[in-house]
Amino acid sequence: MAITAEITNSTFANLKGPLVDGFVRVNPLFRELEKKAKVVLEGGHLIERSFAGGAPARGVGVFRGDERLNMTRRQQIRRYQVEPHRLVVAINIPKKELQYNSGSYAVINLMETYPKTTMEGAYQDINSYMLTGVSAGITFQSAELYGLTSLNGQFAAGRGTGVTNGLLDFAATTAQTDTVQNVAKATAIWHYNQYRDIGSWTTEGMRILRRVYRECAYYSGKPGGGPDIVIMDDATFANYDEARLGLVRLKMITDKIESAPSIGMEFGGAMIYGDPGLDLAQFTGDAADGVTYMVNSDNAELAFNQAPTMSDFKERVGDQDVLTATWECQLNFLLKKFPSHGCVSGGSA
Repeated sequence: MAITAEITNSTFANLKGPLVDGFVRVNPLFRELEKKAKVVLEGGHLIERSFAGGAPARGVGVFRGDERLNMTRRQQIRRYQVEPHRLVVAINIPKKELQYNSGSYAVINLMETYPKTTMEGAYQDINSYMLTGVSAGITFQSAELYGLTSLNGQFAAGRGTGVTNGLLDFAATTAQTDTVQNVAKATAIWHYNQYRDIGSWTTEGMRILRRVYRECAYYSGKPGGGPDIVIMDDATFANYDEARLGLVRLKMITDKIESAPSIGMEFGGAMIYGDPGLDLAQFTGDAADGVTYMVNSDNAELAFNQAPTMSDFKERVGDQDVLTATWECQLNFLLKKFPSHGCVSGGSA
C-alpha cells in the first residue's frame, strides 16, 4: 500500500494539538503565565510596554502655607522594546521508511516518534536557552535562538532589538548597567532586579532566599505579591529540598509531551522547581556555584506575533523523497516591574 500524505495526516490529526500546546505546558514559567492570561497575541514589529522610569512630578513641603507648588513635569514614561523572534522546525519523514513500516500500527508509531521527538528536543532547547543563554543543541543550535530573551544576565550575545543582554543581573542593584529590553538600566530608577549571593548554604542559604523573596514582594505592587515561580539548578534544589524536608508539599506536574514529569515544591505563594536545563557550566563567578531565579508572573508576559502552529504533512516535490510538516511561531518573553523579580547566586555546594 502506498503511504500518502492523506493517510499520514489522518494519523497525525490527534497528535498535532498536544505537540503545539506542549510549547507552553512543558515550561513551568510559561504554564503559570498561561494560567494568568499572560500569554498574549499581538501584531507589530516590536513588543512594547510602557513603564515609569522615575517620578514624573515633584512635591513641595508646606511649612508657612504660601509655598508655591512645583509645577515641573518630567518626561519619565519609558518603553520596553523587544523584537519577536521567528522559529520554524521542518519535520521530515522519509517515504521509504514509511513504506518499510506500512502496517497501520507501524505508521502510527512513526507518526508519533518523528514529530514528538523533534518537538520535545525543540522545547528542551528553548527552555535551556531561556535559563542559561545556551541551547541543549537537540533541535535548535544556540545561535538560532539568539533572537529570544534569556533570564541569564551574564548572557550578552542576543541578536535583535531588546534581546542583546539577559534579563536578570547577578550584581548589586547599583552595579547593574546593562541595556535590557532596549532600556539602559542606569537611566531608569526602577529598572533593576533584586540580587544576593549565598556564601554558604549551611549558614545562610535559606535566609538569603527568604530575603530576596521579600525584596521582590515589596516591589510587586500588591499585598502578598511575591514571586510565584522559583527555578533552581538541581544541586541548589536538592539543598532546599533537604532543608525544608517535611515542611513543604511535593506536587507532580505532567503533560503528554513531556518525557518525564516535573516536580515542584509549594512554598508560600511560589512553586519551586529544580530544572536540569539550568546548567551551571554556562555561568561564571558566584553564579557558577548555584543559580536561583525568582519571577513574578504578574509582571511577565509571553507575547506571540504568531501562535505556535503545526501544518499537515505534504509531499516534497523535486528535492527530497519525504513528507514534511512544519512547526512555526513568532514570539518573545519579557519582564515588567523589574524590582519584583530577582536572582540568587550560590547555593549548590
